[in-house]
Amino acid sequence: MKDTRELFTAAQAETYARDGVVRLPGAIPIPDVEAMAAALRRKLAAHPQRTARPSKLSSRTGEFDAMASPAVRAVLDVLLGQWEEPAHWGLPLVSFHTGEVAWDVPREHWHIDLGARPGDLRLARLFAILAPSRPGGGGTGYVAGSHRLFEALFEETGGALPSAQARQRLEAGSPWFAALTSRRDEGERIRRFMEAGSEVDGVRVRVCEMLGEPGDVIVMHPLMLHAPTPNVLATPRMMLTQFVYGRA
Repeated sequence: MKDTRELFTAAQAETYARDGVVRLPGAIPIPDVEAMAAALRRKLAAHPQRTARPSKLSSRTGEFDAMASPAVRAVLDVLLGQWEEPAHWGLPLVSFHTGEVAWDVPREHWHIDLGARPGDLRLARLFAILAPSRPGGGGTGYVAGSHRLFEALFEETGGALPSAQARQRLEAGSPWFAALTSRRDEGERIRRFMEAGSEVDGVRVRVCEMLGEPGDVIVMHPLMLHAPTPNVLATPRMMLTQFVYGRA
């Protein structure tokens, strides 16, 4: 296992603060990743579902507890200080080919996970990669930098807003965000939203996919605007996710 100082460096802390998402390479040992991937495949085989995004794959028997590796725990200590141990680690996120011929930036289901008051963001969301996550392979889409806009919005309103209302406030003030969720926008979405991005209220924003190798862990800010993306590859997306709450 890598030294924790190599997993959450000053540069990575800066990336997390700026973009709201940071990848921690090799945070989970490969033997543990392989064991969790095998457990997930057994669940898929035991409960075949005719859907691109199967559900009800969680475990209450500790099959995914290795997601909480020593390195992951150490990073949570840095981010949250004291935190609550989840009752069960690892909610599987699996998506097979979702039926699209070509990949594009999604228009629907953009949301944040909570409406939070400023300063009450003692929450981390983790994604553990169990199989290679490649472009177009269904990795969660997110708008890098959007958490900073939501933080400013909550500072302005002085309180929490529901996810949909907060997103609509962002869309009302930014043609770029309005176009992201509009069905009328017929432009080149990959070029506009991923390659070019935009600047909104002094914050650089662009759409990204969660990509990485088995054993990598991605940490996402609780106010990150994100959405499921299509999987146009022959291989399934296989990840685990977990919310971890800081203690009051």
